[in-house]
Parts: sequence; structure tokens; C-alpha cells
Amino acid sequence: MKPEKLKNPLKALADPTRLKILLMLEGKPRPVSEIVDFFNLSQPTISRHLSVLKNVGLVKDKRAGQKVVYSLDTQKVQEICLGICACFDCCKVKVQK
Repeated sequence: MKPEKLKNPLKALADPTRLKILLMLEGKPRPVSEIVDFFNLSQPTISRHLSVLKNVGLVKDKRAGQKVVYSLDTQKVQEICLGICACFDCCKVKVQK
């Protein structure tokens, strides 16, 4: 992943609330109502945070009846983590010959 492609995901991760949401979703997919109950924030505020995370590809959503359930896109999270590491020589895996 090129460094310029990391800009938006890193901006999304920079917000403490969004980072906590991602950590919640790492455990299991959750409906918006469950995420709202965890935070002392309104449902529209949480929905905006989820929208930012979805727009950069860190979460996926799925309708389940009346509810929308969000889950972590682990493949995208791994891609971003590897992209960050690839930017720094000190993080690159050295192949020994």
C-alpha cells in the first residue's frame, strides 16, 4: 500500500471513539444500538463515526431485519497495518541469505 493511500484510514483511526468502536468490533459484529449503549454519545454521532469507518473500508455493515450490524473488515485492517510497516525500513522483514 502506498503511503498516500494510508492518509484517510489513518485519519479515521486518529479519533479515539472510532478506535474504540473498531476494538469493540474486533470481538464480534454488533448492531448500532449496542455500540451506542457503550458510549455516552447519541445514536446520530455514533452513526457518523461508523460512516467514516465504512467509507475508508475498516468496517462493513449488514442489515439484519430492523437492525444494521457492523463488523470489522479484518482484511482491510491487516492491509493498513502492513502498509504502515512497509513505510519504515526498521519494520520491514529482513530476508537472510
